[in-house]
Amino acid sequence: MRKQLSHPPRWAERLLQWACRPDYVDEVLGDLNEAYYWRLEEKGHRKAAFKFVFEALLSLRFTHLKPFYHFNLNTMMLGSYLKIAFRNLYKRKAYSVINILGLSVGVAASLMIFMYAWRVLTFDDFHTNEDRIFMLYKERITPNGIQPTYDTWVPMKSMIKEEYPQVVASTRRYGMTGKVKKDDVYIEEEITFADPEFLQMFSFEVARGNSTNPFSSPNALVISNQYAEKYFGSLQAVGRELNVYYPGEDSTIRYEVTAVLKDWPKNSSLEPNMIVAFESLPFYEGVKNLWGGSFIDNYVMLDDPTSQYVLLDAFPAFVEKIWDKEIAGRTNFKLLPFDEYYNTFLGSQQDAKILVFIALGILLMAAINFMNLSTAHSVHRAKEIGLRKVLGAFSGQLRGQFLVEALVLSFFATLAGIGIVALCMPLINDFFDIEIAFSQIGPPVLSVGFVAGFVLLLGLMSGSYPAFFLSKISILEVIRGIFKTKGGRQVRNGLVVVQFSLAVFMVTGALIVRNQLTYMQSAKMGFEKDAVVIINASRRDFTDREEASRRLKTFRDEVKAQSFVKSASLSYSIPSNWVAGFTFVRPEGWEGDPLRMGMSYVDANYLETMGIKLTGGRNFLPDSEGDQRGSVILNEAAAKAFGFDKAEGNVILIGENRLNVVGVVENFHYESMREEIKPTLIFHRTAENPVHRYIVCKMEMADISNHLSVLDGQWGALGTTNSFTYNFLDDSMAELYTSEQRFLRLVGLFTIISILIAVLGLYGLTIFVIERKRREISIRKVIGAEMSNIVLLIVRDFSAWIAGGLMIGLPSAYIFLRDWLDQFHYRIDISWTVFLLTAAVITTLVLLTVSYQAIRAASANPVKYLKED
Repeated sequence: MRKQLSHPPRWAERLLQWACRPDYVDEVLGDLNEAYYWRLEEKGHRKAAFKFVFEALLSLRFTHLKPFYHFNLNTMMLGSYLKIAFRNLYKRKAYSVINILGLSVGVAASLMIFMYAWRVLTFDDFHTNEDRIFMLYKERITPNGIQPTYDTWVPMKSMIKEEYPQVVASTRRYGMTGKVKKDDVYIEEEITFADPEFLQMFSFEVARGNSTNPFSSPNALVISNQYAEKYFGSLQAVGRELNVYYPGEDSTIRYEVTAVLKDWPKNSSLEPNMIVAFESLPFYEGVKNLWGGSFIDNYVMLDDPTSQYVLLDAFPAFVEKIWDKEIAGRTNFKLLPFDEYYNTFLGSQQDAKILVFIALGILLMAAINFMNLSTAHSVHRAKEIGLRKVLGAFSGQLRGQFLVEALVLSFFATLAGIGIVALCMPLINDFFDIEIAFSQIGPPVLSVGFVAGFVLLLGLMSGSYPAFFLSKISILEVIRGIFKTKGGRQVRNGLVVVQFSLAVFMVTGALIVRNQLTYMQSAKMGFEKDAVVIINASRRDFTDREEASRRLKTFRDEVKAQSFVKSASLSYSIPSNWVAGFTFVRPEGWEGDPLRMGMSYVDANYLETMGIKLTGGRNFLPDSEGDQRGSVILNEAAAKAFGFDKAEGNVILIGENRLNVVGVVENFHYESMREEIKPTLIFHRTAENPVHRYIVCKMEMADISNHLSVLDGQWGALGTTNSFTYNFLDDSMAELYTSEQRFLRLVGLFTIISILIAVLGLYGLTIFVIERKRREISIRKVIGAEMSNIVLLIVRDFSAWIAGGLMIGLPSAYIFLRDWLDQFHYRIDISWTVFLLTAAVITTLVLLTVSYQAIRAASANPVKYLKED
């Protein structure tokens, strides 16, 4: 029975009837219907319908189409529509300016967001093999949970390629600081050590030089085009040499440039400006077969993205083959898709996706403004519409006219928006510390297509409802002066509620993001970050290591002797740059697996200088007692992980080495508050120990520039390879929240823009309400109504819309931002005061905007409007 009732796709039939000659349509539809019903019996509805559509499209041949003048929208009619559109825009200048202004601001904001989001969301997309590249990493299974770590082993590359045929290429990558000598100056750069497959797997293309085998010798160096210009200027870089000093190894190597890479997109996670063969690592011979220490990145390229699941299933046996069953039980090997590299190490694409939704919301608000203003001015177009209908115009022609007007407006608004973006782009890039450019859209042809599509989308979004609304006005409504359309009021009210909901969502979101950022920046960190200056100073800053120790000791003594230095200390790590090693440690008597914990080195003055408080036990003994290698201080997280109830009298084991726990300090945040404070071991090393990299100074901030000049002069006398480098600890901690600060600024700016657009929308909506109630207002004034009563009459209509916007916007914002806050380990609780403040802001804006127009309407002379009736 169903087969008998089935019908060919009606839209395909209508397409043929609209586009083809009448004499041809009957013949073709007859053949297609006959074939459809035959296939329906033999092959079923789906295949029959698909074949019907396919053959219908094939039937749209040029010789079978109607003559061009038969189409509703021919060139003559289009020209007429354009003339009328420009005439109406010129005639109603204020209306046109408000509409174009609202749309252009929305377009500008949306374009800026789209370009920024495009840059973030397309990170690393230029790599041809991105979907097949994976980063190997490991998970440590500990009593405290699973700890992912991304450093791997040197011999892993060759072993995994031999073990699994799905791995078609693999490469190691290790970054090491080197000082490149240019003239008599040492410039600190990161040298990337990688295998030859690195350039095959990643799309870093060779512009000049040896492209087939750039690492033909151990001293071969591949550099970026930017660095070729930096070190050699306009000279040919290929074949020239560079000397690189490695402070960590205290050795200098002369490299020959064998290839120069083309410039790659700026949204690249990897920036290999100087690449050397991995086997040229100064210490390679000592680690090439080392499975006891992991410190490099390993990448694999698979034959197919789905092969990752084959490797994941096989990894447990692979771990057991390398070590033993016991280690395999607490170690997992994993694969990180390279398209997740940005989210894992650099930032969050989630914020960019949120901004895209904000952009769409702003565009929608701008489009709703256009709809409201268009319908508000419908009374001014009523006579025109009625006259054109009397003369024989169809509703479809009127809709076409209004859509063309919307497209013209959206065209000018888009051009104005592009102009605003072009003017503001340098300021936006500087203020928000981002990089957006029109070139990110693509080549000129694609850019033109993007703009054309944007104009079409904006015109249809903003013009569709007014076109249908205005075209339905009947001749009788024009005569009576009453304009009603079926369902028009409900649609308009719904649009207003949507606009209010978006505004409420934006304001609430901006307030919650600001509160979270304020909380992170003002929360107690567990140490004193104000008036603390960090000076970079280590033996690596000197080419002569023996002389370095003596000179650094002199400099440290001079720093401590300054009257403006309250206290000074030396350390291997500092908060905001807690570069520490890891070790496996267990309490004495512990029967379970050892725990993996971070560790760092400080001198005896560190806790006092940083203001880190002991919760129990004591500090290290003075440095005069020498390196206290048998002592350790724990943070509270480490003491909790070990299950220690008291600060003293505990012993921990690192391998077979016994260390006495002499104290426990309060937890302090050395990373962003996104992260949970991790268990940390603090070891003592004297100030003379070469392990330290920083001098931490608690200083008088008055006349700080002169104080730093004194230290700069003392540093310059040492003869180092580096200039005097320092930073303020509070600034360094603030930099941990750069992405959050940028996100807040973007959200704040676009919230203000959305509010401005909403105010424009309210202006248009108020005009509409007043025009609709003009006769009622005039009659009320004639019979003695007070101005306050008339204002309340107008304002009353908006109360339901405000309530609707709050009822939708506030819960939506709460649900959405609760999920956003989940990415922070230390976060605020969403307070009800935020919702009250949002309601107050929105209500105040509505009252100010509406009351102004209402007072004007209530003050108008009623005779002016009643005499027209």
